[in-house]
Amino acid sequence: MKTVCYGILACLALTIYGWARPVPARNTHKDQGESIPYANMPTWAVPFGRFRKPYYRWYVEPSTLGYDGAAREMPNGILSRLKTINIGVLAPLDKDNPDSVYGIPMLHGAELAVERANARGGYDGKPFALKVHDDLPLWGASSMAIVKMDYDQHVWAMLGSVNSASTHIELRAALKLEIPIVDTATNDPTVTETRVPWLLHNFPDDRQQGYALADYIFNQLKLKHVVVLRATNRYGRKGDEVFLDVARRLSHQPVLEAKFNPGEQDFSTQLRMLREQGFDGLVIWGNASETGRILKQMRSLGMKQPVFASSRACYPQVIEIAGQAAEGLVTACAMNPDRKDPKWLRFRQRYLERFHTQPDAYAAYAYDGMNILIGAIKEAGLNRGRIMDALRKYEMHGYQGVSGYAFFDYTLNNIAPITLARVTNGKFIYWPEHRTDWRGSLPSFMQGAVRLAAR
Repeated sequence: MKTVCYGILACLALTIYGWARPVPARNTHKDQGESIPYANMPTWAVPFGRFRKPYYRWYVEPSTLGYDGAAREMPNGILSRLKTINIGVLAPLDKDNPDSVYGIPMLHGAELAVERANARGGYDGKPFALKVHDDLPLWGASSMAIVKMDYDQHVWAMLGSVNSASTHIELRAALKLEIPIVDTATNDPTVTETRVPWLLHNFPDDRQQGYALADYIFNQLKLKHVVVLRATNRYGRKGDEVFLDVARRLSHQPVLEAKFNPGEQDFSTQLRMLREQGFDGLVIWGNASETGRILKQMRSLGMKQPVFASSRACYPQVIEIAGQAAEGLVTACAMNPDRKDPKWLRFRQRYLERFHTQPDAYAAYAYDGMNILIGAIKEAGLNRGRIMDALRKYEMHGYQGVSGYAFFDYTLNNIAPITLARVTNGKFIYWPEHRTDWRGSLPSFMQGAVRLAAR
């Protein structure tokens, strides 16, 4: 009898917390070769893919982000009682925060999108207004900001953030407060694996970058003995996990992994340790300033091996610091700033006139994300549940913005091809990713993405 009671209580607890979700006995998708794999994963990166097919594949069903709550039934906001239509922004803005170099452009991109929307009449004549919060480098601080957005500022949705730990906290708060989130800056791939149905993510995550770099290094350049040097923060750790995972599946386990603290100046100890391993390629997962110093010190030690890096290294600062030592560096990039796409050129000009500096990927993705969010509010009205329903319509659909082409899977994660870049004669030269497993069998959505990325 006690066993039965405990079982009933356990089931009730799971239901209350939303963990008990019916799982079909078999996956309804066709064979993996005939459908879009989760996160646009290469065939050679599928776990145990060479041995057997899984009995069930997660994250590839239309019900992945299904929502059965009551948010849609909540009363709509009364427009006549509102002075502004509030949208929250959570971004690292304090210049003492190393992530502010991404958070400030992110805020500026969002501001341009709101100014454009207000110039077109806002929402039924009421202007959109940003309620901006600094994402402090303190565990849990973001949750207090979100509570304030909800109870004091009455936001209808929010945009943020850069730090993946803060974004995970946002998700947990959003699950309780039911606030739609558009995430335009986080690299962490686990953000969209929570199955919390309140987030859309448009920035290329570490999976897309790791897949592209691994394919280029091992399948195209045929390198075999690679070492990794990465930051000890969550950005370096999560990105490195993806790269190591896919490298192992290509039978090219990195020879050695070394680490450095964010902001470190002297990398001689790590570089000498790596040199003793006899490698033919180095992968760096860190910020631009660190990558520039590593390159400069590496070349001064006589190490001539090719170097590859994550998207945060795709900044002119790398070349400014490393000088000639940056030649040949290959990085993943969130976008190609040399595109001649009219949308991008108009945005770049407006951004330059407004902020007197060139926009980066964080500005562009925030601009696109805010436009997606504003469009959802205009379509759905002042009801958070329906706003999220409007965002959910992007599942398995694309969006062409100033950052390029985005394509969202069933987790509302952008899985479109990324860009690669090489430092040549003191400047970045960009080209669209084209993985070896796409040859001759490009999915239809990918054909359009590659065509647009090459513009």
